[in-house]
Amino acid sequence: MRLSLILPLAAAALTAACTPKADVPAAAATVDTAAAKAAIDSTRARYSALQTAGDATGVAGLFDEQATLDVYGQPRTQGRANIEAAMKNLYGMRKYSVTEIMPLQTNVRTNNDGSEIGTYHDMYDEKGAKTHEWGRFVVGMAKGTDGAWRLTYLMAFPDSIKVEK
Repeated sequence: MRLSLILPLAAAALTAACTPKADVPAAAATVDTAAAKAAIDSTRARYSALQTAGDATGVAGLFDEQATLDVYGQPRTQGRANIEAAMKNLYGMRKYSVTEIMPLQTNVRTNNDGSEIGTYHDMYDEKGAKTHEWGRFVVGMAKGTDGAWRLTYLMAFPDSIKVEK
C-alpha cells in the first residue's frame, strides 16, 4: 500500500479512537406492573368503601395534594382540601348505598405512574329518591414518596340516570 493511502486511514482510525463515546443510556428500570396494578386495585376498592360510608375526609385522602377532580355537574376542583369540601357537600346531599367501579383498562407507565379508564354504577338516595347512575371515568394515579398510590386526576360523567319510582 502506498504511504499516501496509509496516512489518511491511520489518521481516521486515531480520530475515531480518541473521540469521546456518546453516553449510553442506563437500562430502564423494570416496571413491576403486577404490584402497581394491585396497588391501584386497592385504591379503587378503598374509594368505593369510603364513598358508601360517606367519608369525605377518607376519599379526599386518596387524592394527591395537587389533584384535580372533574365530575359532571360539579365545578372542577383542585387540591385535596377543596376536594374534601366538595365531597362533604356531595355527601350532604346524597347517601350512597352502592358504588361499583369497573376498570376497563389499567395502564402502568412506570413504577410510580399509572392511569385507568372504566365504568361505574352508583346508587344513592337524594331527597328521598333512590337514583341509579351509570357512567364512565378516567383517572391518573401516582405513587407518592410514602409508597401510597393516590389519584392525581379524576374525571367522571354519567351515561344514564334512572330515578326509582
